[in-house]
Amino acid sequence: MVSAPESPILAPARTLRDIFPPVRRSHILNCSYPKWYTTYRSLTPKTRIIPLTLEFLSYLREDGIVLPSDEEQITTLSDSEDDDDDDEEDGHSDPTARFPELHQKIKDTISELGGRVAPKLNWSSPKDATFMTANNTSECRTASDIYLLFKSSDFITHDLEHEFDECIDEGVPAPDDEPELDHKNIQYFLVLRKWFQINPSMEFRCFVRGRRLLAVTQRELNHFDFLEPMKRELLFCIREFFDENLKHTFPDDSFVFDVYIPLTEAEKRKTWLIDINPFAPRTDSILFSWAELLQLPYDEETRLPVELRLVKRGDPEAYSFATPQYSTSKLPQEVVQAGLEGDEAIWEFAARWKEIVGRMEEKSSEGEKTGSAA
Repeated sequence: MVSAPESPILAPARTLRDIFPPVRRSHILNCSYPKWYTTYRSLTPKTRIIPLTLEFLSYLREDGIVLPSDEEQITTLSDSEDDDDDDEEDGHSDPTARFPELHQKIKDTISELGGRVAPKLNWSSPKDATFMTANNTSECRTASDIYLLFKSSDFITHDLEHEFDECIDEGVPAPDDEPELDHKNIQYFLVLRKWFQINPSMEFRCFVRGRRLLAVTQRELNHFDFLEPMKRELLFCIREFFDENLKHTFPDDSFVFDVYIPLTEAEKRKTWLIDINPFAPRTDSILFSWAELLQLPYDEETRLPVELRLVKRGDPEAYSFATPQYSTSKLPQEVVQAGLEGDEAIWEFAARWKEIVGRMEEKSSEGEKTGSAA
């Protein structure tokens, strides 16, 4: 009798943390907008930075959404009417009573910046909450607009509660001569950038490792015919910008930065620095996979051309589950990691899942037989 072949033994699944260079809390802090803004102020759109108080941070962390009464209307979204009654009895129906000076400062800064701003916290902007606004953008005209976006955003919650997740020194006591770093003693800031209409086709994400520009990806997941003939010029602008401004000045040798290159004649070839992100799994690699980026050589001896990856007409990669916008907020972490690590990891994940389901079906079948025999 010929025995059935044994099922292949799958190697233990590798997570992004396994294949990534170590990420430390200092790197996350270096990518905080207020930390690097002073150095690169002339390269960024007009911005104002406001220190946030503990009272305001407590307001952001609270459940429910209560907006100021000094705007056009007061809006309250909470779990029950009883909560609203309790708030009124406690005298906290208007949250700005706890931070009146900060609230006024925010209103004055919006006015100073022309009446329209794009807000963010130290690391993140509330792009995942724009569905809460009338125009489906992060444009804010009042302080209430900012509060609504912030209190509705998972990205802002991540900044407040999980900024050091997956850092190798998270949970490790700091040396005696250094302050302890966690979300309880970080100075948080409100970053307000003067609002201007960005052409999404001209936003690019750039990956740096070992102070070498590895790759560039289009940020907007739509095809634009005019970008392909411009690739050489765009790469020149980005490489020149990196070499002259960031290569030797940013404190870490690996990071990810976002740029915007306007198409207007007045600003032709002007490159704006929009953001700097950690070289870490939390940063969306968009049209690349992180596994792919980590395999690119970055030593001085190996000289490979920098690839600018664009969305091609009918390109399915832009719509695959590996790189949807805000995917980490929509899918289980194991699925997202498998997608980011490439096809091999996806098939391995599928094989493991099939094996688990098979075992569950076998146990269910055995249980039914046992029940029938009884």
